[in-house]
This record gives sequence, C-alpha cells and structure tokens, in this order.
Amino acid sequence: MNLFKHIPLLAAILLLAACTSENTLETTTPPDEEGTSDGNTREVLLSLKNKLQVTPVETKAAGDPIATTAENHIYSLDVYVFGSKTEDGDYTFQQQFYYREDARQTVSGDYATSFTLNTGADNSTALLRMKKGLFVKVYCIANSTKLIRADGTEFDAFKGLIQSNPGQAGNIVTDGVPTESDFKTFHTPVLQADVADDVLLTPLPMTGAYTTPLDLTDFSVSARTQLGFKLTRMVARFDVTNDAEKSKFTIQSVSMGNGRTGASYFPVKVLGSTPAVGGDLITYPEREYTADQTTAQPKGTGIFYSYPSPVEDGGYLILSGTYAANKTEEIPVTYKVPFKPVADATGNYIEVACNHRYTVNITEADEYHLDFTLKVSDWTDEGDIDDYKPENDFTKDALALSGTGNTADVKLLSDGNIVMDASASSTGTLSFTIAGNHTDPSAIVEKLDYADGDEWLVIDGERTTVTKASTLTTFKYKMSDGIAGMDDFRAVTIRLSNKASGKNLDIRVIPTDLSGPEITLEAVEGSSYDPATGTVTITNTNDQSFKLKVSAVTLGDEGKTTGSSVVIGTSSWLTVDAASKTEAEGIYTFTLGSVQSPGTTNTLTFTSKATNGTTVVHVALAEPITP
Repeated sequence: MNLFKHIPLLAAILLLAACTSENTLETTTPPDEEGTSDGNTREVLLSLKNKLQVTPVETKAAGDPIATTAENHIYSLDVYVFGSKTEDGDYTFQQQFYYREDARQTVSGDYATSFTLNTGADNSTALLRMKKGLFVKVYCIANSTKLIRADGTEFDAFKGLIQSNPGQAGNIVTDGVPTESDFKTFHTPVLQADVADDVLLTPLPMTGAYTTPLDLTDFSVSARTQLGFKLTRMVARFDVTNDAEKSKFTIQSVSMGNGRTGASYFPVKVLGSTPAVGGDLITYPEREYTADQTTAQPKGTGIFYSYPSPVEDGGYLILSGTYAANKTEEIPVTYKVPFKPVADATGNYIEVACNHRYTVNITEADEYHLDFTLKVSDWTDEGDIDDYKPENDFTKDALALSGTGNTADVKLLSDGNIVMDASASSTGTLSFTIAGNHTDPSAIVEKLDYADGDEWLVIDGERTTVTKASTLTTFKYKMSDGIAGMDDFRAVTIRLSNKASGKNLDIRVIPTDLSGPEITLEAVEGSSYDPATGTVTITNTNDQSFKLKVSAVTLGDEGKTTGSSVVIGTSSWLTVDAASKTEAEGIYTFTLGSVQSPGTTNTLTFTSKATNGTTVVHVALAEPITP
C-alpha cells in the first residue's frame, strides 16, 4: 500500500528507517606478510569477506548498488587489543594495530604497530602478531580515529600493559590504560549544529568486536590462529528519488531535525539520554544536494547520513529548495518529512537504526505540502521492502513452537533456530508463533532461501493472528509434495522482514542429519585439519596427540539440553580422554598410541545430545619428515 504524505510547509518531518550492511570476517588464506613471528608473539589472521576499498574512488558503481564504492572505502582501520591474566578477569589495553591509507599518517607509541590491509574482489585480509602470555579481546574501528570521553575530551593516553615474565609462573601484569570498561564508554566526535561543514560523509565509521577471550597463554603453541567478526556501519543512509520536472520541486539541500550528535562505539548506541534531554538533539548542518533530479536519473543515492535516533526523538529530514509555481517563478520552500505513519496523526515515530538505508520517493509537491512514499531496504540485501505501515519490531526471543502442528522430530534450539527431519520419506510439519504488535499479518514479509538445495520445506496455508496479552502470528510449514524425488536437503532460512523497521529475522530450519556438532582444530604440533573434507592429519609417531573443539547445539527447553559424545572407529590404536562432554563446547584430546602402517585411517563419529545429529571426522596419518 502506498504511503502518501501530505505535509504542510515547515511542518513535514523526514522518515528514517535504517538498513545495514555488515562485512563478515571469516577464514581465508591470504598471502603472508614479510617477516616471521618470534617466540613472544602469535600470528592472528583477520579475514574480511567484503568489497572494501583502500584507495580513493572517483566514481560509483552503475545501477543501484546496495553499498556504493565510496561507502566501502577504508582509509583507517584500528585494532585495539585488551589483555587479562585470567579469562574472566579485568581486561586492560595491551597493544594497537593500525592501517592508514596515507602511509605518512602514523600512530606514535611503543604499543602501536602498523599493518597492511590486503584487498581482493571479495576478501580483505590482515596478519597481526599479538603478544603471547594473556587472554585477549579485540575491538576494531574503521574510518574514525578519534576516541571521545564522556566529558567531551579526546582520549590519547594509551599505555600498553606490561608483563614481567611472560609465560612463566611468576608473571606479574602491570595494567594498561585504558581499561576495557573505560574504552567501551568512548564515542565518536560530536556534530556541531553551528559548523556549516560538520556533516557525515564517506568514508563511513564502522565497528566490530571479538569479545570471546582468545587464549594466547601457551608459549608452546606457534600455529597461526584465526579470528572472525563483523564490521557494522554506525550510521543510517538516506536516498531520495525526485523527478524535478514532474514534482516541480528542485532540492538544493538536505538536513535532519531532532538528530543525535554522535554514537558510542561499543556497542553502537545513541549519544545522550533516552528520552533526550537538553543538548542531546540538534538540527544537522545542511548538506548540498548534488544528485541529478531528471526523468532519466531521478535517484540520489547516499545523499545524507545520520547517527542512530530512537523513536522517542521524533526525528525528521528537512528538504529545502525551490518550487516552480509557474514557468518564471521559483518559490523557496522547505519540507519536513516525519518518520511516522501517514493518515494517522497519533502514529508512532520510527526508530532510525544504524546500518539501514531509507528511500524517499517524491511524487508531487506544491507551495505548502509534499507527497511521497517511503521504502525501507537492507543495506546488504538486494531486495526491497515495499511501502509499509509501521508496527513494532520482533526478535527471536518472541519465537516459540506452537502447541499443535509440530511433528515429534521438530526441536527449537536456544539460538532461535529449528531442527527437524528432512529426507525423501519425511512427512513432518512445523508451526511456530511470533509475538509482537503486528495487528495485520501482512505487516510481515516472508521468504524462504534453500541455499541452492532442494525446496523440501514449503509454506502451509495462510498465517493466522490472534490477540492475547500481545499479538501472536502463527507460521506453518510442511514437506513439499515432491519430496520423494529429492536428495539435496540443506538448511532452509526463513526470512521474516518487519515492514515497520526494515529489520530482518532469519530462522534456520536445519535437517537433523546436518545438526551434528561443529568441529575445529585446537593447535597442536604435528596435526592439521581440513574442514572441507572433515579430515584430521597427524604425524605417524608414537604418542602423537591432537585436540578437537566440538561445539554442539543446545535445545531451547528448560533443561537446555546440550553436550556431545564421540565413538572411535578403531579404538585399538587411537584413544580419547573422554567419551562425552556435558557442555556445549568441549575439547577432546586424542592420542596415537604407537606408529601404524602407512595408509592406515580411522573415523571419529561425534553425536549431538540435543538432536542425535552426527558429524564424522576422518583421521589420516602422515609419515614424519626426515631431515
């Protein structure tokens, strides 16, 4: 349904929705940097799956890209490492790694080390050498080099922690500056309403963090380790579509009213109080509107950026320019475009979220009002969400299996995903509910992604909605009519898109056979693991050991059922320290008792206690390399 806004002059307010683009760090193999890691450092590989740019760009990609080349530009990348003697202890600053597009820009201090950011078509990588001896956490900030304290002053007093005797029992740690907790209070520089050019432009600030403690305490381990986390844009993006010949409105500048002056880095949240108090909200300085406004090229992409803004702020965009009253008279006009429902003066404002984009499509104007539609789209998703009626958001916390409609094989996991049987003979059904203030089922857009596998799960009839303490919308699914002829059963992602905010809720339905534990290798000399083939290769020597980290799923029931077990195919020459683990993540240690004949192999079958799904790991032997 089109959302037409009839807005009086100087009374219209602009709509912020926000859709995000995230750059995922994942495992790849980049070229090694020069030099080797010494005994006091450990190589840590950061790998970003993205299309980041590290050289200045002059043009944008053709068409309507989700993120323009300029928006993917990285001119600075700072990696802050915090260390602690114990995993659950207090973390303080240890060291900083930094990248600058302009190599003349350096960070002084013995705690800072520059690195090279290697970019490719789809991946960017960096090899860092972190100091051994402690547990560490990693925080990353791109395109924002200033850290502002709560009192408004810039923090520049970094001091790396000192270890008296790294790797030894008597190691004493002198805390670094700042502490992790203090670091997480830092925020971006604030925008100044009275400074004409103080506007948000590309390159855009991004942040990401790896806060699961990384164990660098073992000096006997020299193998390279890998980290993965996400970089998320801290701002919302606004696009405007306007054919000035049709609307008779020519945009000259864009601004924002009731906007926030900045945001904290970790986590990304608005600067100031909620609800806002004096000084928290400003009118952003105007930004010149330079996009074409012709019939051939009516769309202005990335014409304005803002920090997040809560619903309570009542934020709005301000479009200023001229209205062609006739062929000779151009009248100065200003329109405020509000972020709230049309035809409902008491409707709720919409939250302006970071990492989202909003498109205002101008359809008509006169001296006193502006007509337009609003479209909310994900910054990383090629799909769009059509004009919408704002409602409240939903999360996986509001998801539950229905009391009826589920076969016995259906299990809800603690992370909000679902496991169920999927085979050529399956006849199961799935039904779950989402709680939220969705008065109309059409407020949710539903899409199934089969990851290029068979379409074995399909929607079963129209969704239903009932109103209790809150509104419950029921979603039902069944096996495809053609399932008997299928053989490629992959996890299905059910994407529910909230038209109110543009946010997506992804629910993965995982075949039971694919719900076995995830396997990763813990670094031990003489062992390697190929996840593509599920094969561990170890040196064929007496008492050679290897360690596997086994991560099992957890049920969403009261008992939080989880854990794993392992069965060795041939246990006469390979042993394990424990046959099962009760925790979701457990480390199994395997030992080769004595040298075996060349070509001997083995199998390890890991079973998830929650779902009985299995994962098979093959064990191969490699003959020792003789000098």
